[in-house]
Amino acid sequence: MNKTNTENQTGFDRLTESDWEAIAATLPRDEDCDEMDWPERREPQLWMYDYSRDGNVIHFNRPKVTPLKDATIIGDLEAPHVNSLLNAPAIVATSNSAPRVAADKWRQLPGTWANVVHTLSTHPEKADKGGNALFFAESAPTGKTVDGVKLCHKLKDSIRRVFAVAIDVDGGGTVEQVIARIREMGTFAVVYTTHSHTTKGGVGSDRFRVILLLSEPFEFGEGDSRTARAAEWEARYVGLCNALVPGGGEWDFTASRPSQLMYAPARPLGAAFKHYIVAGGGLDLATVPMGDATPYRKRAPSGSARGASHDGGAAVLSDGFDLLAWHADHGENFLLSVFLEMIGWDVLSDAGDGFEILCPNAAGHSVGTGETAWVIDGPDAKNGAAIYCHHGHCADLRTCDFIRMLENQADLPEGFKTLSAVICDPMFYPAMVDGVPVEVNRGDYVEEVITIDWLKTPAAVKRAFGALDARSSRDAHAALYAGVAKGGGKPAVKEVLGDLIKESRRFNANDAKALEARGKELLKADNAAHAALKQEQRRTELETALTRPDLANPSMDPAEPLGSDLQSALATLGKRYAVVDLEGKFRVVRKPDLEAFKSETDSTIAVYRKDDFIDLHLDRQVKEGDALVNPARTFLDTEKRKSGLVFAPYPVVAGANDFNMYQGRKLKSQEADWPTLKDFIFRIICNADAAKYDWLILWMAQMVQFPGIKPGTAVICRGEGGAGKSTFGHLLGKLTSPHMKTLEKGSHVTGQFAGEHLQKCILAVVAEAVFGGDPKVASELKALISEPTTQVEAKGMSLITVPSFIRLYFESNNAAPVMIENNGSERRYFVMEICDSEVKNEAFFNSVNAAIIGDEMAGLLHFLEQYDPASVGLKWEAVRTAPETAERKLMGWHSMRPPTRRLLDVLRDGQVTLMVEGSLETFTADAVGLRLPRAPFRDHIAAVGDKRRAEDSDVAAMFARLFPDQVMGEGQGRVGSVKDARWWLFPVGVLGDAVDSAVLGTA
Repeated sequence: MNKTNTENQTGFDRLTESDWEAIAATLPRDEDCDEMDWPERREPQLWMYDYSRDGNVIHFNRPKVTPLKDATIIGDLEAPHVNSLLNAPAIVATSNSAPRVAADKWRQLPGTWANVVHTLSTHPEKADKGGNALFFAESAPTGKTVDGVKLCHKLKDSIRRVFAVAIDVDGGGTVEQVIARIREMGTFAVVYTTHSHTTKGGVGSDRFRVILLLSEPFEFGEGDSRTARAAEWEARYVGLCNALVPGGGEWDFTASRPSQLMYAPARPLGAAFKHYIVAGGGLDLATVPMGDATPYRKRAPSGSARGASHDGGAAVLSDGFDLLAWHADHGENFLLSVFLEMIGWDVLSDAGDGFEILCPNAAGHSVGTGETAWVIDGPDAKNGAAIYCHHGHCADLRTCDFIRMLENQADLPEGFKTLSAVICDPMFYPAMVDGVPVEVNRGDYVEEVITIDWLKTPAAVKRAFGALDARSSRDAHAALYAGVAKGGGKPAVKEVLGDLIKESRRFNANDAKALEARGKELLKADNAAHAALKQEQRRTELETALTRPDLANPSMDPAEPLGSDLQSALATLGKRYAVVDLEGKFRVVRKPDLEAFKSETDSTIAVYRKDDFIDLHLDRQVKEGDALVNPARTFLDTEKRKSGLVFAPYPVVAGANDFNMYQGRKLKSQEADWPTLKDFIFRIICNADAAKYDWLILWMAQMVQFPGIKPGTAVICRGEGGAGKSTFGHLLGKLTSPHMKTLEKGSHVTGQFAGEHLQKCILAVVAEAVFGGDPKVASELKALISEPTTQVEAKGMSLITVPSFIRLYFESNNAAPVMIENNGSERRYFVMEICDSEVKNEAFFNSVNAAIIGDEMAGLLHFLEQYDPASVGLKWEAVRTAPETAERKLMGWHSMRPPTRRLLDVLRDGQVTLMVEGSLETFTADAVGLRLPRAPFRDHIAAVGDKRRAEDSDVAAMFARLFPDQVMGEGQGRVGSVKDARWWLFPVGVLGDAVDSAVLGTA
């Protein structure tokens, strides 16, 4: 799983032309890449290799593979045709505000392909995919510049020429499959997984983008030739996608639009990703066979329609904008297609004089009837810009109804606060019609807004009255009386207003009295609204402060100061605490500070009752106005509640309203060698056994990369004291701290209240605990190791079932610290006998402990984060079954019940002396096997067992469990001195050395 530091990432549209040149100078040559120090220089994976066939022999050729930031370069960048392409001019348009950016606010950056490729080589961790985006085309300039960079239009009809083909693959195939086809074509490409890859992709199905560099820009031309060229572009695009994407793969036809934005590489925090640069030549689009674009133009977008069905409301926007009146005045000039493209609506394809779009009312369509509607621009229509949908649920809807529905479904471009402001923007209308300028005044279509101003002087009254006109309502005039009262109600001011009302001749004396009374009502409502607004503003201000880390005290120590004012105090509290519902009880949780942990045993969180939390902060009151307030109270009044505590390690995702107790690991990785730790793990812990080492590293890497996927196996390290068992436990603890526990008693692992602390752990190190041969305890251990849930019974709280992610590491010098039952359940335990060659070697263990607390440990973590099990011929699934070891078989022997061990002793000796009819008689094996009378032998075996346990006398069951591939004979007749007895015959295959071979794996 690749990780990268995303600090100081440069946004696309912050780059100037000089920046491009500087970036190009840093693009590494192949010989530079060969010398770069990149992690674990492994052989390229097999799918990268070139191969050729010579008769029945296939020759594989190793490709050149080098790193560039987060990407892997496949091929030779210094090859003449590749170098020539990288130095060729390329024009892209960029924005770091996508998708909320107006169509005329895109920055057009000329440079070379080297610039673009270098910029596309990072794959940063981001909360969402928004921000940096680009399209690979030269577009008509707007005539404006920002920071010396020209702005251009991101509109379909503004595109002049395209420099690259961008393909958006939504699943049904893998990155590797597509890259193999790209390499066969010999084309240069940048391929990277999308932000939604880890959440929407599946096994064998990646979500990714492919950027193919053109050898020559594709010119769109003008007029009729432009229409033909646009059709050719679509046909070539379809042909290319069908050739590159495996059958059954899903690719998005909307990406064929040359102005379609593509998000730069990004991924969620901690997510896996793929990122490759394929070195090759430019794609000659003329060589690509043309495909049929018709099925793709006509189909509705995949997935369910967004939005909701029409609610029957009037065609008026939320700010009062009257769409019907506007359309009657300006619909004949409105460029509806440009408007839809600017707000990010799905424009699917051309359709005659108009085009197809995703119907805004598609959610109301019947299942299986499609989701499209038909649209035409105002200048091309007889009755103004129109949206028409033939589906039955849309039969009564008009164009303005559809536009109203867009208000809650589309994205407002940057700089616009309302959809009505977008609709009235001059960019959607011609400048002149029949020699008359086109002017669209938004205020003409918005209901009158009544405001109450402070009217303290006669001059203020005259100005306010002069702003009214014949269309102004009675309430607008009543607002003047409210303004005079708001300003103090001075007699001279009231007299001037009375004279103005009288002189207007619109109102008589009774009307004037009614206006004054109405003014009092308006003022009362205005005061109430003002008070509510102030309260809401204060609440918003406080809520905002909770999310302002720049205001907070950086210390997570609850005893440290909060800040000098209420905002900074709230910011600090928001950083340190969360308010949660804990089993129906109000609780405050203190968030952990991984950097401040003094040891691996520190508690990950602390929980407070409400009163305790308030009392804790009584000494840190701050001033709000003239009063002192306890910020803890304000915090509890303002902070958003969490619905509960969860423990959700990656790849498990906590709910939006959950507080995740998993806070990552304290240890931070960095590239570094780890020879001391590698020697310790391989030579001491694994006793120089390569197979054991490979599986143990797999188990450790799975714990690091996928802490939220339980492996279902545990590790047992057995040996004498001082050999290094506890040191290895300390090493494992460092990899999982603070989400680990060191336990010394069996009750801490399987006791009644053990689940409370184990539910918040990735690892438990069990030191010298012995669980004995109790079958009940053995069953509880097996469930703890492999079951996905566990029961938690915290003291004073009810029993609950929660997810379990625990792994167990046992260290012991006991012969059988856990019970190995040899019934198939032993697959859970990986048992090793530690090497004792360094016992009491103080210098050796000083060096190991120094490595554990030093850079070597960070290097080991980095190795485990990057680890690929295929590098040693394993798969991740192998972690679920612990391989058999001689030590596990021996522990199985020691775990056996005494009767079972006695049975094996008899079989090993090949003879036994039994009490038969009052006398001792010895029975010895012959060439057939060992024949014994059943009743006396059963008594002999059961004598060392527990009479209350039936299994201690069930010889047949013991034999079947020990030797599943052997058959124990039975019959009746003479046995020794007994003439007629029921007997068992133990075959020669289970006698003598065969016992140790079958049970212990030794000869």
